[in-house]
This record gives sequence, structure tokens and C-alpha cells, in this order.
Amino acid sequence: MREKSKLLILILVVAFVFMLGFGLGNYFTSLGTSTSKLLKDSELNAESFLIEQQLIDTLGSDCDFSRARLSVLSEQLWHLGKVLDEESSKEELGEAKFDLLKKKFHLTQIKTYSLYKNLEKTCGKESDVILFYFNKNDPASKEQGEILDDIVNDVDAKVFAIEFAYAPEIKFLEEYYEIKKAPTLVINFKDKLDGLQPYDAVKKELTKWTSE
Repeated sequence: MREKSKLLILILVVAFVFMLGFGLGNYFTSLGTSTSKLLKDSELNAESFLIEQQLIDTLGSDCDFSRARLSVLSEQLWHLGKVLDEESSKEELGEAKFDLLKKKFHLTQIKTYSLYKNLEKTCGKESDVILFYFNKNDPASKEQGEILDDIVNDVDAKVFAIEFAYAPEIKFLEEYYEIKKAPTLVINFKDKLDGLQPYDAVKKELTKWTSE
């Protein structure tokens, strides 16, 4: 009887471990799937917006509609960036999948960044755009990010945060702006600010563009 009880307990423990592993596997798969879907939606929205802009060039502009669409795309990318920035994301998604998703995320950010430039040419400047190069686990980059959070809360600014020297596939923009270190900011597609910039310096740079 005692042997049967031990066997039953062993079976229950094995079943519990199996179900736990199955549940965690489903959770991690679900996490990866939802992250991939969010990225895919962002990519499709960027492609859709690009086609939309080509149509607007042909049929005439609808700037309010275009700005609203691009704002939604920026919001999606912001949420996706938060997911990929979580400490557990790499472990949960797996290194290879995480690396691929992060490259695609950065490329989609760069595409959206260029769409803002195209929109500015077509419809004029409405909001400030900041390109932010950062280093992971770098105190200065972390502080710069917090300063930019305050800037976004105070003014209508769009921030695109890209990890410096992350991959060869996204190095072309670093080379274009001659980014040599992080943190570095590019304000409104033109003015480059190397090193950690305090709140007042960033605000002053944005004010300069507002007065032009």
C-alpha cells in the first residue's frame, strides 16, 4: 500500500512538472507570438503609410489624416520598444528570435523616422522629432532617456531610440549622421548633439526650431 502511495505521488509530481513546463512553454510562445504580431503590424502600417503618401502625392494631400496615422504608428513602436527593453525578453523569446525582432524593430523605427521627414516636406513641420542613440546598461544613456521622457511630457516631440552599434544592418543611419558614441541626439533631422544633454539644452535646441 505504501509503495502504491509513493508511486501515485511520483506520478502526480511528474504530471505537475509536465503541466508546468507545458504552461510555461505556451506562455513564452504566446509572448513571442504577440511581440512578433505587434512588430508585423507596425511594419505593415509603415508600408501602408508609404503607399498612402504616394497616393497623396498623386491625388492631393490630406495632412491631418496622415499625421494621425503616423502618430498611431509611433505609439505602436513605443509599446513594442518597452516590451523588447524588458530584462526578461531575451530569455523568454530566445536569443536568436530576440535579436531578429530587435533588428526589425530598429529598421521599422528608421523607416518611420524617414516617414516623418517626408510628411514634414509635404505638410510642414508640426512636431519635433528626436533621434536618440543609446548604449545598453550605460548610466549616461539611461539618464538621457529619462530626460527625453520629461521632454516628451512637456512638448509635442517624437523620440526614436536606437541602440548604438547594435547591428551592421542598421549602421547606415549612424554613418549618415556620423554617430561615434552614445548618447547622441539628432534634433529635427539636422542638429547633432554629442554626449549627455541636460533638459535645458535639449529644450533650448527645440525652441530654436520653433522660432524658425
